[in-house]
Amino acid sequence: TFFIAFDNTASSLEIPSLSLTKSKAIQDVNGKLNNALLTFPDSPAAKIKAMKKVEAAVSKKQQPKESGGSISAALDLVAMVRPDGFGNLQGFAGYQFGQHSVTVGVHNDADEPSVIAQFGGVRPPFLRVQPKLKLDVEL
Repeated sequence: TFFIAFDNTASSLEIPSLSLTKSKAIQDVNGKLNNALLTFPDSPAAKIKAMKKVEAAVSKKQQPKESGGSISAALDLVAMVRPDGFGNLQGFAGYQFGQHSVTVGVHNDADEPSVIAQFGGVRPPFLRVQPKLKLDVEL
């Protein structure tokens, strides 16, 4: 359509008596259009266009599942052992089996004055266990 519009406009500007014809201009435009068409696949614009197409394909939202959803539960146990001492021994270990896990920590700071102050003037409990219930809900 561009080429036809250019041809029509060039025809109206043509003056044959002065040797001002549209043939040279049409050849120039045709050559430039062909050159642009042949070099476009390697151009940065073509690469950007292809990249946008890939991004659009990747970012498509997943279709919702037809199932009614699910709920799964898991239990985590976290324990802290606080024997006598002034805080020079610390460590923890964890084990995971399936969705459930156990984590045990040791910190011998039960005689530390700042720890006793945090517990209102009494020593912290020797063993503290915190159960955690994890719910995974898929809609």
